[in-house]
Amino acid sequence: MISYKKIFHGFIWILFLGFLVLYFAQAGGYYDDLNNKKSSLTEEKIKQFEQDVKDGKEIKVENYVVDIKKDYNNKISSFGLFTSKTFAKYFKNFMNAVFGGIDKMVSEQ
Repeated sequence: MISYKKIFHGFIWILFLGFLVLYFAQAGGYYDDLNNKKSSLTEEKIKQFEQDVKDGKEIKVENYVVDIKKDYNNKISSFGLFTSKTFAKYFKNFMNAVFGGIDKMVSEQ
């Protein structure tokens, strides 16, 4: 039989290991490397802009904006969104019914 104490200790160890992973990722420069890649993309677009100005080309903002958007839609996230919306709808109806009943009881007196 698993005791609550073992579960608690396991949870604490998981948090501690997660902290260590994030700490060493930051200390190792992982996040700095990501930011440098983003800035190098920006520097490339700046050079392209300057060259286009020299060449007299038509300047459009869309050509120089770096748009890095990731699409996180998948079946699991869609199911999670559907589940949370359904739960919220029924919870709202339940709470309205409960407080509506309380309101009736208070109003009748």
